[in-house]
Amino acid sequence: MLDYCSPLEYNPLPNRLFRNRRDGTFEDVTIRSGIGTEYYGAMGAVCADFNGDGWPDIFVSNDSRPNELWINQHDGTFKNDALAAGCALDPEGNPKSCMGVDAGDLLGHGFEDLVVPTLAGQYAELYSNDGKGSFDDMSYQSGIALATRRYTGFSVGMVDYDNDGWLDLFFVNGAIRRIEEQAQQGSLYPYAQSNLLLRNNGKGRFEDVSSRAGSAFSRLDVGRGAAFGDIDNDGGVDVAIVNNSGPARLLMNNVGHRKPWIGFRMVGDKYHRDMLGTRVAVFRRDAPTLWRRVHTDGSYSSSSDPRVLFGLGDAPEITKVQAHWVSGRVEEWTGLSSGKYTTLREGSGTTRIAP
Repeated sequence: MLDYCSPLEYNPLPNRLFRNRRDGTFEDVTIRSGIGTEYYGAMGAVCADFNGDGWPDIFVSNDSRPNELWINQHDGTFKNDALAAGCALDPEGNPKSCMGVDAGDLLGHGFEDLVVPTLAGQYAELYSNDGKGSFDDMSYQSGIALATRRYTGFSVGMVDYDNDGWLDLFFVNGAIRRIEEQAQQGSLYPYAQSNLLLRNNGKGRFEDVSSRAGSAFSRLDVGRGAAFGDIDNDGGVDVAIVNNSGPARLLMNNVGHRKPWIGFRMVGDKYHRDMLGTRVAVFRRDAPTLWRRVHTDGSYSSSSDPRVLFGLGDAPEITKVQAHWVSGRVEEWTGLSSGKYTTLREGSGTTRIAP
């Protein structure tokens, strides 16, 4: 049985950027924006404001070639700053076999960190953001490197599975090189691996809790895509998984709803649509502020629930909720009830900063 070919056997194609004309049509601005000038065989992409200037940037994970970090220049163009920012290569200066990607405030400092799964024999990367778009590789210090190096990860999601207020990591895995033990047992598709759940201890370290997370984590599949969202609206993030040459799986979270939580759908003032890119903060009494971003991207070939869910842990008293809309407006609300999802419309709160 043959393994998958190396991506270096193929010439990569340019990434494409389409500008929304706001009339139901799109314009191809790949060349004009600069996005088409560098391309290395993309596997994942995520959009977030990585340098804190209020404009969305784009991180692209590439397989066996350097990653890209396209910083928004505020004039319709982007500049690839990945090498200078410290997220293009590993600490030894080598490109890795990067697959999917997710971004979020993983370390609780209010900035968009990055996690990128890779090929077995390597390890998943954790890039800690300094708030200005520069990154430190925290893969070994965090324990993520040791926990992931035996797996080929395709999808990853930053999800607070136990609603303690800290984002955890869910990896969906599936090999591309045959696993000899499975081949010798007669498997027609010997690439199956188990998935991983790494719990964030709130101090920059992650513990592999897969063995305690239920029978779903002992099952071997050839995992590829994963979409994250609260399927049954009970306050726990569930996971829909797509496998190669195998059935789709729906993993229901039976833990998250046991702790206090609050959730929001953030919509525009003119059109009832999700305001992707909006950052939402929940301020709590005597506890750190929680930040989440409205997004559906990340993971790998998947689109997730755009609602933002906050686990409140042992500090459920909310003093205010703040939205940093993509328009630049900042609004606040008070007196919002926990234990349910609330739709917040731009323009309905108390405006703090107008565009």
